[in-house]
Amino acid sequence: MDHLLLLCWDAILIAVFFAFLWRKSTRGRILLTLKTLSIMVVGGVILGWIMYCVP
Repeated sequence: MDHLLLLCWDAILIAVFFAFLWRKSTRGRILLTLKTLSIMVVGGVILGWIMYCVP
């Protein structure tokens, strides 16, 4: 499988878990899921590019 696909799948599962753990309302859960998901995916891609450039 592609590493990016696995990164996204892991980020989705973690984001949904923490959203249900920390928020009570549906709107709060959706917003936290989207925010956490975007931070993890974008952060993972940026960190991957930084590690690619540094031997």
